[in-house]
Amino acid sequence: MTNNLLSGPVPFGVRDDGSVLDGVQPDAILASPVHPMDPDALARKAAAGEAHFGVDDSEFDPNALNEVGWAVLFAPGVDQSIKDALAPLLALRKSQVADDRLFKVFDGDYQPAESASDWITRHGASMRTVVPLQGIPYYVLIVASPVDISFEFQYQLDLFWAVGRIWFDTPDEFRQYADSVVKYETDAAVETTRQLAFFAPCNEGDAATNLLTNQVALPLIKGTDISKPIGQGRKQNFQVQSFLGDFADKAAIDKLMRGDIAKGRPALIFTGSHGRSINDPADPRLPEMRGALICQEWVRGTPATPDQIFAGVDLDAGARVHGMIHFMFACYGVGWPQYDTFSRTAKAAPQISPAPALAKLPRKLLTHPEGGALAVIGHIDRAWGWSFESDSGTAQNGDFRMILNKLMAGDRIGQATDQFNTNWGALSTGIAETLQQVQSGERVLSPENMKQLANQWVARDDARNYIILGDPAVRLRTSDMAILS
Repeated sequence: MTNNLLSGPVPFGVRDDGSVLDGVQPDAILASPVHPMDPDALARKAAAGEAHFGVDDSEFDPNALNEVGWAVLFAPGVDQSIKDALAPLLALRKSQVADDRLFKVFDGDYQPAESASDWITRHGASMRTVVPLQGIPYYVLIVASPVDISFEFQYQLDLFWAVGRIWFDTPDEFRQYADSVVKYETDAAVETTRQLAFFAPCNEGDAATNLLTNQVALPLIKGTDISKPIGQGRKQNFQVQSFLGDFADKAAIDKLMRGDIAKGRPALIFTGSHGRSINDPADPRLPEMRGALICQEWVRGTPATPDQIFAGVDLDAGARVHGMIHFMFACYGVGWPQYDTFSRTAKAAPQISPAPALAKLPRKLLTHPEGGALAVIGHIDRAWGWSFESDSGTAQNGDFRMILNKLMAGDRIGQATDQFNTNWGALSTGIAETLQQVQSGERVLSPENMKQLANQWVARDDARNYIILGDPAVRLRTSDMAILS
């Protein structure tokens, strides 16, 4: 670690020894690519003041599959047994789209290291407002490991399209996920209730979890002088159950996963916590434990023990997660790259994994044998407090509010999360100009300027690194859930 560590963005991750992950260092920022992708595409997204960037909602209903379409992209070499396992989901989507021009199966139609922009161009479209009949439907499910189709491809495609990914270890898990979605969408009734469960530890002496509690959890749950409590709009009518601070222990999250709370199983869960980090990329625990959720029992500065962590192994046969959507805010919550996004130097970025990978807990949520969750929203790499904090240190939880409210209103998840992509585009444009000046030697930043740039840079990549694990077209059947008294 260098001695010029910036105070500023706070990460949500805990190392093996109980220390929290590092903040941002100037060397990492100055070695950052000026643009993480096509600057024109980012500028177009940044200029979007309305939801039609993605799809033009003055012409199409973005939640109507028969208007905007659905596609699946299989990586080259995906085994036929996996395609067969997913056949029920594809058949359902094809029937819902009801137009062969808007239902596409891209089978192995991806070239190694191809950018999303090149792939889109090859299919007659471009990185701008989606025209569903122009080559690529709006909703795209990637079926691939991040080794075979990169996270960067997903980030880029998701800038304008609504994108999700699935990848599991066995064909049976693919079948379980497909059957779970089909069952949820076609059964006469749903088993989840019109509830949002909010889980947020507040570990003593820990800046990150205290920030999230005070700037996200409490303002959303209780409301403020300028906003009502979350879920209370006429389009939602959800009740909120909160598990905060001392009530956010491992037993509480286990109860949430079992649906063992008042008024039944919640349709939507938000967890905001530290994610488990594994220091050594060769550590055999890494595939199972990285990204696991750190609960209230953890004491800052001490190694987290199994009874303080909720990991994939803790999601046992008694869990009842069918039909849920889980918004998981934590470092490595849904996966990680091979190299650390936020610690690059002029020469290289540190390797943190043998290969890019998806976390275990969200994959187990989607493939639970008693019925899987519909989808998980979460981070690749580190998650940061800059998701909800401004340059001045004030709470900026509007994006979380908007996305959770859209999900509770019944929006499809790929449409509901588009605000993250708008943020990515908007933040990229200003950062690029500053970095170009600094890297060319035209400008020298003061320590305060550097801190501001760090905040903006982390916020940009933080917004980019949210992904959907699951079919981006899933949605909560809110109209089939009773309004609770």
